[in-house]
Amino acid sequence: MAKFIQSIVDEIIDQYLYADETNRPWIIGFSGGKDSTVMLQLVWKAVEQIKQLTGIVRRDIYVVCNDTMVENPVITEYVYRVLDKIEFAAVKQDIPIYIKKTIPRLEDSFWVNLIGKGYPAPNNAFRWCTERLKIKPTSRLMLEQVDEFGEAVILIGTRKKESASRAKSMKKHEIKGKRLTKHPTQPNTFMYAPIRNLDLEEVWYIINTMESPWGADNAELFKIYSDASADDYECPTVVTNKEHKSCGQSRFGCWVCTVVKEDKSMTALINNGLTWLSPLLKFRNELAEERNLIENRLPTRRNKTEAINQMGSYTPIYRADVLRRLLETQKEVQITKPHIELIAA
Repeated sequence: MAKFIQSIVDEIIDQYLYADETNRPWIIGFSGGKDSTVMLQLVWKAVEQIKQLTGIVRRDIYVVCNDTMVENPVITEYVYRVLDKIEFAAVKQDIPIYIKKTIPRLEDSFWVNLIGKGYPAPNNAFRWCTERLKIKPTSRLMLEQVDEFGEAVILIGTRKKESASRAKSMKKHEIKGKRLTKHPTQPNTFMYAPIRNLDLEEVWYIINTMESPWGADNAELFKIYSDASADDYECPTVVTNKEHKSCGQSRFGCWVCTVVKEDKSMTALINNGLTWLSPLLKFRNELAEERNLIENRLPTRRNKTEAINQMGSYTPIYRADVLRRLLETQKEVQITKPHIELIAA
């Protein structure tokens, strides 16, 4: 396994030093989850070896973390602690790795759209959240880097073995004999997937055995996934001691997400002792249950055209009630976690 890990590091070194002789920056999308953590660890290890080999690291690397402002608070707390460690370690080790945090603009934020504008809670038919909360903030940062350097390379933590659809998508964009692929929407931007061939077992092996170069405790990440694993998400993993139980491949997202039928990861976290999350899950479930109640909806859309089945924007009365309950939920959560704000002032 050590040789296998080094082979990935060697590929990253080759891409960094020889396959691409430009100084265009690398942009690493970092969510703090297992895949982006492993990718950054391997890139960091490659940069350390490049510094030893050449004495200088010429290409800037930006670690970009997008905060939707409605992330699962457990993940937000963990990620922000890790980002502080990354920033400190990069300065101490004198390597050009820089943290960039992005958030949605006010007009794109979740509560401005749901409470302020009356957009119904997202579902698969009207998934207005992803573009506003995730894609647009990151795209703006990428465009800034492209404007400054002419081009940029985005490192993505996607893996072919995640699913058949992911493998098909990655194959579709591959260029034979090339590691980089063109970004489907961003001009002068390329994508590179260093961990594309890793399977889930190998990802967890690296997390459980490879020391974090920025001094984080990967056991904490393992525990978050383990605690958030519902029965039907469990997976056997390569364990390194008898205390490791089965991890999960839980998907962490926004705590208000109503696109999924059930938030299994938050339910599992509550069942494993994080009971202070219960008010959030209750509020999220209410948003989902109340979405298609005719009494909560106006007969027209925001542009005043007639809505299908009279199911237009939320009524002002319902939106005011959502705000009231959201503030009550925030107050309840702050009994245990005083620093958590569910909606910005």
